[in-house]
Amino acid sequence: MKYVALRVAAAEGRPEDARAELFAALDAGFPPGTQRYAWPLLLAATTAEADRYGDPVTEPGRPEVLDRIREAARNLATGVPLWQAHDQWLRAELLRAEGQGEPDAWAEAVAALEPLGRPHDLACVRLRLAEALLAAGGGEDERARATELLRLVDAVATHLGAAPLARDAALLARRGRLALTPAPREVPAPAPADPAEVLGLTSRERDVLRLVAAGHTNRRIAEELFISPKTASVHVSNILAKLGVSGRGEAAAVAHRLGLFPDGSPDGSGNLAAARQSV
Repeated sequence: MKYVALRVAAAEGRPEDARAELFAALDAGFPPGTQRYAWPLLLAATTAEADRYGDPVTEPGRPEVLDRIREAARNLATGVPLWQAHDQWLRAELLRAEGQGEPDAWAEAVAALEPLGRPHDLACVRLRLAEALLAAGGGEDERARATELLRLVDAVATHLGAAPLARDAALLARRGRLALTPAPREVPAPAPADPAEVLGLTSRERDVLRLVAAGHTNRRIAEELFISPKTASVHVSNILAKLGVSGRGEAAAVAHRLGLFPDGSPDGSGNLAAARQSV
């Protein structure tokens, strides 16, 4: 297949052989219905030319090659989204092959490929868009956009196991002094644990303990919280068990030591002595 032979020749540094494969395909022509093969072939040939832009060995014949590619592309159908995306991609690659890294052209190629579910192709054009943004000498916004694009490319390349694509992204990032890995964000220190939650106290038990620490009896607690004295007594027993203490005075001392109620008790007394006396 011409496509495979062309790519192998280009990868092995045999540009004349790659051109020979292209010319053979162009001479044979692309019959109707062969767009699915023709677009990738033209793209591979144009990419090979763009990658060798400035090479004195291949520079003399490049205009003829690009003219023939353009002529062939004009005769190819673009009736489906994938072929339209290939057309946009080819236009951007032709500009690159002429030394014109146009960010707008690559942005259009990215937009055309994004909805098509072709992650490798999309990563390739994102790489070129990042390259064009950096070559244009943009400001911080362009550098930030290029960084994000290269991180997406690197993530896709890693996921797909596409080593050459990952290598190209890393090389471009180094040339542009961009970090593929985001700087670690400073993690805020965790908020201090609520002693009441650590002890397993429910919201109601916390209210009861506050009143116990204020020195209130079970009857007074019941009145304050609109519960029965028996229910208040059950809450107090549960609190003593959770605090691991044997009496109300010890419970009040634990609450005071842990600073459970720094704003004082409900009646403002915070009367620890009274709590101990009510044992």
